[in-house]
Amino acid sequence: MGILQIDQNFLVWLNKVLIGHSHILDLLFEFAGVYLIYTLPVILLVIWFFTKDEKKRISLVMSMVSFVTAMFGINKLIAHFWYRPRPDMSLVGLKEVFFHRPDFSFPSDHAATLFAITFTLYLFGYKKAANYFLLYSLIIVFSRVVIAVHYPLDIVGGAAVAFVASYIVYLLRRPLTNYVYNPIVFVLKKIHLA
Repeated sequence: MGILQIDQNFLVWLNKVLIGHSHILDLLFEFAGVYLIYTLPVILLVIWFFTKDEKKRISLVMSMVSFVTAMFGINKLIAHFWYRPRPDMSLVGLKEVFFHRPDFSFPSDHAATLFAITFTLYLFGYKKAANYFLLYSLIIVFSRVVIAVHYPLDIVGGAAVAFVASYIVYLLRRPLTNYVYNPIVFVLKKIHLA
């Protein structure tokens, strides 16, 4: 049995064990897997406006650079060369919680985005904040596997992409601070948002 078959079997098992037995549980998994990510911009804005510490703000902007690099750069490049359909499109017998657009499954954009922020916070030394983001991330990505939007390896792939993107951003933090963070803060100060 190959790794993709194990990946598929684990997804089918999780879906059968956790979906379709309780309407409330199904709704919780759907909320966490589909809608919880929409709280991310609010969380990031709250952090931005409630901290005046420049180092924290730099790490926040570097987190954004990491997730943009992961999601719109590395993920799209990988998906261009290897298309893997979503589980709900390719597996029979899954309990569908909601309809999802038919696009690539590997690597997971949600995992890449969430883990890029998490890993960047770890690399910049904000362990407590990173731990909260890790919990938030795990709730979302686990739910996305349970509701059959992603295979488990899609999440692992997204996390690997996130780590690479975060590490690259960490290595380039000084020029990125000068050429990304400083211009952003300059503009935001002009309009009284920083």
